[in-house]
Amino acid sequence: MLDGDGLSNGFTHFLRIGIKTDISSFSLEGDASISDKKEHIVGEIQGGVTVSADSGGIRVGGRVFKEEMIKFTSELIPLKVGGRMFRGEIEVYLKNAKLIVVNKLDIEDYVKGVINKESIPSWPLEAKKTQAVLARTFAVYQKMFNPRSAYFDLAPTVLDQVYDGLGKEDVSSAQAVNETKGEIITLGNNPAKIYFHSTCGGTVSSSAEIWKMDEPHLQQLSCPYCTKSSLYRWTRKLKASEIAKKLGSKSVKSIKTVRGKTRVESVVVDGKKIPVNKFRELVGFSVIWSNDFTVSKSGDTFVFSGKGAGHGVGVCQWGMAGMAKLGKNHYEILKFYLKGIEVRKMY
Repeated sequence: MLDGDGLSNGFTHFLRIGIKTDISSFSLEGDASISDKKEHIVGEIQGGVTVSADSGGIRVGGRVFKEEMIKFTSELIPLKVGGRMFRGEIEVYLKNAKLIVVNKLDIEDYVKGVINKESIPSWPLEAKKTQAVLARTFAVYQKMFNPRSAYFDLAPTVLDQVYDGLGKEDVSSAQAVNETKGEIITLGNNPAKIYFHSTCGGTVSSSAEIWKMDEPHLQQLSCPYCTKSSLYRWTRKLKASEIAKKLGSKSVKSIKTVRGKTRVESVVVDGKKIPVNKFRELVGFSVIWSNDFTVSKSGDTFVFSGKGAGHGVGVCQWGMAGMAKLGKNHYEILKFYLKGIEVRKMY
């Protein structure tokens, strides 16, 4: 819970990211000390080694540590895991004769690694600052209220946020993080549960419509700012036989949509109703880009005409880029898309 300008309840601004799970071995490269769970230094590495699960312990090169957890700490140069560089420390846990590899690092360093994976590197600085605050808020919320597992707070994929170490960092992403340091989105005294998507197509939908979950800050609104997105409008033509194969059917003769207030709720295929996101998953999220589309038929081909990309709730990322190009700052952008929120410094 937020208390004034900082977090109470002993919150520390470190995150644990589960970069590899349920594996037998991985490559690690760098100069680092090795510590046990009591923070006692028990060894070191220089250069590249293979870390693997061993009977009753964790093998590092030719040495076995009879531990359920060890930690690698480099004072100077980021460590490489599987050829990718990571700031912070690398924790390795032994569970059921497999390894869980966790990157423990400062939230600010994590956000630097997320921005260019979740937004376009060429976007204006204020758009990147918006993304930095979104990414930081999401991470804090997940750590506080919905950690991914007992071993780590977040996954490095679209399950949470795409994170790939420091490989995608650049000058502007670092600037965006530094200029928003500690800023998170709040509702009352708590971090807000935030959502964002690529392109709304002109209308942001409410969480009540899309997920039957009425969140006061996630309301329907018109967005005129995302027209530069290549997916602002899109068309996909698919053969009936191709759709049938993806749906596991012998044939597909008719497809109709059932719409809610702003988007498709379900798709009716030959009389059988399928939730829209299940239909998109089966046909392909990168084929049916959003849940806002119409369907027509031409011979044995179905034509999908759509608007936007993603679920359409919360912040429209191409919209935030459009607002930034018009001179809006990240506070104005966030307050346009998220109703009743504040942006406050956590530390």
